[in-house]
Amino acid sequence: MMKIFNNIKFKVGIVALVLALGFVSCESELDKQPVTELTEGQAFADPEAYTEFLARVYAGFAVSGQEGPAGRPDIQGIDEGFSNYLRQFWKHQELNTDEAIIAWNDGTIHDLHNHVWTPANEFIRAMYDRIYFQIGIANQFLRETTDAKLDGRGVEGNLRAEIQVFKAEARFLRALSYWHAIDFYGNIPWVTEEDPVGNFFPEQVDRAVVFDWIISELKAIEPTMVGARQNQYGRADQGAAWMLLSKMYLNSQVYTGVDRASEAMEYIEKVINAGYSLTDNYTDLFIADNNTNGSQNEIVFAIQFDGLNTTGYGGTTFLTHAAIGGKMVASDYGVSSGWGGIRTTKNFVQKFDSGVDTDALNEAIGPASKWGLVGSATENGWDGPDMTMYESGAEQYGIYAQLVAGEIKFRFD
Repeated sequence: MMKIFNNIKFKVGIVALVLALGFVSCESELDKQPVTELTEGQAFADPEAYTEFLARVYAGFAVSGQEGPAGRPDIQGIDEGFSNYLRQFWKHQELNTDEAIIAWNDGTIHDLHNHVWTPANEFIRAMYDRIYFQIGIANQFLRETTDAKLDGRGVEGNLRAEIQVFKAEARFLRALSYWHAIDFYGNIPWVTEEDPVGNFFPEQVDRAVVFDWIISELKAIEPTMVGARQNQYGRADQGAAWMLLSKMYLNSQVYTGVDRASEAMEYIEKVINAGYSLTDNYTDLFIADNNTNGSQNEIVFAIQFDGLNTTGYGGTTFLTHAAIGGKMVASDYGVSSGWGGIRTTKNFVQKFDSGVDTDALNEAIGPASKWGLVGSATENGWDGPDMTMYESGAEQYGIYAQLVAGEIKFRFD
């Protein structure tokens, strides 16, 4: 039976036991339970705990802490609103390109666009911490679902079979974060459920080693995962595993020095042949009902956000509000306000044809005149030639022109 993750609060805690050694004790003292909010035995007495724990692993990509929109953050060292996984991931993918800039002066955020990479950058550290927080909770889920643990709790039948699917999904989510780690940071610390809980120095390994491990993990879990497009919306399935495998192989030249594009194509074809279809309206992919409006047939793997259960200052809240500014009307985009933060660069815009035939528009104004437009904002700069203006009436002149930031002046020839 498929488990539904909606509106579930995470109750499972990681229990740390401290043994205090003393000279005097008695049996009643030794029999006491640890002073914790919830012990392992209590937590997993409820079969729903496994569903709730896995839901928390998924939620780590969407929420920033134990309360929403802020409070009890998952990681430290940065404003919680900034720390959201998807918000950090977007910034690290986009702000270092010509596609996006950010207007705010938050800490070292502009260093991303300027390609200044230092350990002092709190955003680079926050992405790193987010990735390893996700890896950590996925590891803990796998520690709590070993055969020995399940045997000890008497878990069997349908629940035990379902937990095997849960474990495959947790391994996928861990592999996804490890991909982000080697993509952003290269050689990285490597920890799995086999490593101890607590303070220790994990092994630092080459990104090629982690690359091979991710490939092997995804192939190992593929048979256990739910078929492509058959799982609950927002949960990983075989289609998601195939897509991640294709991305790994596509970037193999970068990660390992070996071109494996043909293997990328093998898994891309699996995705293509799994029954996905493009939505008719591209913008439908980015609105709140994209789980029911037909977009779900195009989306391979979604991180779920909504205004009730995943409140915060990251994810789609950030991407929507931060992009609205200037003369944009927030209500046109379905929100109450804009943050005036992110936008694209002029260099990026200039890569695309505007689709406007300025020659035809100018000819429609009237005959060419001896007046012209010149300056650093024009396509020819101050050296000219001047852009011809057109006479629309007695002593009236106009021009349609594509300009950039700079200076202009009108000049009579």
